Amino acid sequence: MEKNKKKILFSIDTLLVGGIEKVLIELLSNISKEKYEITLLIGYKLNELEKLKEDIPMNIKIEYIFKENIHILGKKKKAMGNLKGYEKIIFEITSLLRKKIFKKRLLKIVEKVDTVVDFDMTLASYAKDISKNIITFCHFSPKNYNRGIKKRQERLGEKLKNYNKIVVISKDMEKEGIEIFPFLKEKFITIYNSFNIDLIERKSNLIKEDELNLIKKPYILSIGRLEETQKDFTTLIKAFSKVSNNIKENLYIIGEGRHKDNLKKLVKDLQIEDRVLFLGFKNNPYPWIKNSSFFVHSSKFEGLPTVLIEASILGKAIVSTDCPTGPREILENGNCGLLVDVGDVEKLAENIKYLSQNLEVRQKYGELAKNESKRFDSKEIVKIVERLF
Repeated sequence: MEKNKKKILFSIDTLLVGGIEKVLIELLSNISKEKYEITLLIGYKLNELEKLKEDIPMNIKIEYIFKENIHILGKKKKAMGNLKGYEKIIFEITSLLRKKIFKKRLLKIVEKVDTVVDFDMTLASYAKDISKNIITFCHFSPKNYNRGIKKRQERLGEKLKNYNKIVVISKDMEKEGIEIFPFLKEKFITIYNSFNIDLIERKSNLIKEDELNLIKKPYILSIGRLEETQKDFTTLIKAFSKVSNNIKENLYIIGEGRHKDNLKKLVKDLQIEDRVLFLGFKNNPYPWIKNSSFFVHSSKFEGLPTVLIEASILGKAIVSTDCPTGPREILENGNCGLLVDVGDVEKLAENIKYLSQNLEVRQKYGELAKNESKRFDSKEIVKIVERLF
């Protein structure tokens, strides 16, 4: 490696299949290889669950804190949603030991770098011990972080003081952050998630032969982690059930998560099994987005939901819950798509029916959303990130 390259360490707890991981990989793909030597530090090596690992650029060095089965087994089961009761107790009891080992290994690794980028805030407990330029990314609504519990928010504020910069991914998040932590006002900076618009458009044309049959049928699409603490597929499924007899489209859901079985049971209880299809994880969801009639997003809180921006890039009409934060900002206060209150089954159903039955409206919203999506182009956003180094 050239000596004049700055050494940058990006850190993330696990490499699963969520929006945060996709945004991280897109950012790593665009950072200058000539200026920076990049290492990606992953907390836990989860092997077959790391389905996005092959998308990490070849020039990125990958390191792990924990690779031993004794440390990763509980984490893997938790990620898969099958950690049993007694296993949860053991996992919690051993957390203190893991933290000590984590800190020791982490500090040894960061000695070799110039800047640390904590991409998911999981280094917050160790930031005060890292004597480097250290930046964190916050991907969720600060008001909803730690479920909004005041004491936990106060502890978080104390930890955030140890970062040089706190990157939030929407203007609304920055407003929330300053409101909750006014003493951190000078540390907050808004940087939108970056997207390779050209690549997304190219990949949207790559339809697999075994997917042709399903993708040609009329459907509306939703994508997300099947985890109801933050997401809200329950409201979406209930809303769809109310209008399924009045629209031609089926509902396709892309994603995996610990509440998948619960959601499938809800579909069965509502007697719409023949109209709702769980497609699982898709490494390339873009053909599904492009060929959908329109896109639906239901969530309790967000940061800046990746899937809404991807749907906008591909010119899809969108109906989304107006959750904190992100959807309102992406959809320009409802000028580029439809917004409904969180948990409002009736209104979401009404808007699904409205878009299904009005092609011209769908086309109008799709064109407006596509035009606005240009502000998320990775070529410009990476320049702002590099200045933090």
